[in-house]
Amino acid sequence: MRYWKTVRRLVLSLIVLLTLLTTPIPADTDTAALLGQKAFVMAEALAMGQGVTTDGTFFYTAGAATGLHVTYLGKIGIETMTMTAKRLNPLPEICSSRGNDHIGGISFYGGRIYAAVEGGDVCRACIVVFDPDTLEPTGDVYDLPNEDFDDGVPWLAVDPDTGFLYASRWSHADAVYVFDVNDNMRPVRTIRPVGIGALDRIQGGEFYHGALYLSQDSRDNGTRKRLLRLDPQTCEVTEAAERDVNGGRIEAEDLTVLVRGGAASLFVLDYNKAVGVFLREYAVKGLE
Repeated sequence: MRYWKTVRRLVLSLIVLLTLLTTPIPADTDTAALLGQKAFVMAEALAMGQGVTTDGTFFYTAGAATGLHVTYLGKIGIETMTMTAKRLNPLPEICSSRGNDHIGGISFYGGRIYAAVEGGDVCRACIVVFDPDTLEPTGDVYDLPNEDFDDGVPWLAVDPDTGFLYASRWSHADAVYVFDVNDNMRPVRTIRPVGIGALDRIQGGEFYHGALYLSQDSRDNGTRKRLLRLDPQTCEVTEAAERDVNGGRIEAEDLTVLVRGGAASLFVLDYNKAVGVFLREYAVKGLE
């Protein structure tokens, strides 16, 4: 048994090395400097291709292979950057029975993981809550209205200061919907973004110091991927930074903010479906 574990580790190490050697290193921009990256492949990549959040000790991740009806949750130690746990098909029966088969963006709040879940026709979008210790569902499932989330819910983010959860549809979203996590997901308000205009292809979000940072995977800007900032008070959306991923096969996914030693850095999931998933750390101008 020990022999095969050793062989497996060597094979995985080789695959990770080949992944790093065959994927261009992102280039720094005036607003986003790469501080480091970690590549994940095979089953671990499946467990983190869509969502990421943190409680300051662990990264929690979400993944999906929709064609195979497979979903995952994962847990990564921040100090070791190794996956310590993963759970296959964690969605509760109520979701899987009606065709909800995709976990997107996730957010940590109040000792729970809130996940954006989509797929199916009866309910195209819902919010599912998970226990971060076991990666098991808590039993709390909140359905979102089909008329507002007609193409699913790719991302969500909880404001730690208010307990309000923010989410939108994926394509050309002219509204961000706000719900109260602490009041049975009661609808609070609807934000109409101004400045940049409708939000398109948003894949993830996270709050930091009252501002909502969003990861955008725009196809029309080549290797450049934008990070947006939404001010919940003014509803204004501005460009927080622009990343140069240095390769057209990268799909920008979820993001999270981690504070260490008094400094904040932004971690973004970049999914290269040909080889694996990268968790990349950036110093972002203005992220203080």
